[in-house]
Amino acid sequence: MTEQKTGTRKQEHEIEIDAPIDLVWKAITEPDQIIRWLCEEASVTPSKGGHFWVSWGEGQAGDSVIEAWEPGKQLRIRLLGQGGQGDETAKQSPQYNEYLLESRGNKTVLRLIHSGISAAPDWDGYYDGLDRGWQIFLLALRHYLENHAGVARDNIVVMRPLATELSEAWRKLTGPEGLGLPEPLTGPESLAEANSAQTLPTYKAKSAQGDSFGGSVCLLMPPKTLLITIESLNNAMLTATFEEMGGTTFFYMSLATFGLGAEKSGEVRERWANWMDNLLPSAS
Repeated sequence: MTEQKTGTRKQEHEIEIDAPIDLVWKAITEPDQIIRWLCEEASVTPSKGGHFWVSWGEGQAGDSVIEAWEPGKQLRIRLLGQGGQGDETAKQSPQYNEYLLESRGNKTVLRLIHSGISAAPDWDGYYDGLDRGWQIFLLALRHYLENHAGVARDNIVVMRPLATELSEAWRKLTGPEGLGLPEPLTGPESLAEANSAQTLPTYKAKSAQGDSFGGSVCLLMPPKTLLITIESLNNAMLTATFEEMGGTTFFYMSLATFGLGAEKSGEVRERWANWMDNLLPSAS
């Protein structure tokens, strides 16, 4: 949706979570909870005028100012340092994230509004990536609260540019050389579909490493986005996304595990990191 007066647009996402509203509020405002679904590091000054800082690693941090703080109802933050796409409108118009919570029976409905995004055509790729990113993060939030509430996350992250073009990278990851997912693979193509599904589609796979595993398909947007659970890793969540920028394909993978223990987590981390290094090596 375009906001005509400012030359900006916004996007809205809604998710229903089977958890009480106070737990959802804590998950979006307390640093030790935020790092279990959104990022690797977080810091929050819990008041209006306070700061909200998150980081996914070196060069991937974002700072914000809290403009509304109503526990159990509303969190609104103004993102700092916008305008990186080089568009003058974006430099002058800040972006905002607003979280709105309400109870629906015994569940909580969380609505996320991201506004202030430039409406200029050269921001279309940013808008599309942001749209898919928020759907992934909100599904990760629900997965954490409904399956692993209170348990620390051990997150294996792979981020790199690839020498492989987009469609080939998708084929290698999902096909016999990689995860060995079944064809055809079915799953929700959007957060809205995932919300409305009575039960998510399931899958069984045998990877090129020889591992047999299965779980649910939470989000499927070929050839860019895959979100699945892995039951054999104590109901872990695997996120894989591909982006094309400037003729280069970029790969982001997150394997979020919970409650495996230090030894098992270390084994899984080494195994998956080495696997991805060989399967989808960096272009640099």
